[in-house]
Amino acid sequence: MTASTLKPQLRHTLLRNLNAKQSGKKNWLQKGFTLVELMIVIVIVGILSAVALPNFLSQTEKAKAAEPKTKVSALLKQAAAEALEGTAATAVTTMNTATTGPVAVATATGNWTYTMSSGSTAADDIVVTAAPKSGTAAAGITSIQGCVDVKTGAIEVEQSATAKTAC
Repeated sequence: MTASTLKPQLRHTLLRNLNAKQSGKKNWLQKGFTLVELMIVIVIVGILSAVALPNFLSQTEKAKAAEPKTKVSALLKQAAAEALEGTAATAVTTMNTATTGPVAVATATGNWTYTMSSGSTAADDIVVTAAPKSGTAAAGITSIQGCVDVKTGAIEVEQSATAKTAC
């Protein structure tokens, strides 16, 4: 069917619609965002990153401190169980066995150095300290301190720069 065989009114309507569509369309090179729209998006992204970045950085510090907190708690529970069979002093001696004791194993496998000792103020307290090893991902993080009262079984674990001597 050619244009000459169409009814004149239909042909006129078709051509008018075709011209209206073409004049309303932008060239594909003319499509895009204006400079103002791009600047608004950049400002919004900048504000969101300024708000989110400090929260993100604090979460990474918490994540790095999760490993030693877990290991300190486990060492304290194991030491308390050992102390039930004897005394706190014998439990500390057993836990501190070179190369094979739980403290030596924990130190060898992570980014932290673990030490265990009897409490200085109470004979029934066992204290564990986790200090970050230099040159590891944990370097620069505050030490983790923990203690267990063998009589009550109460365990305290905290992140602190000051050395814990008793529960």
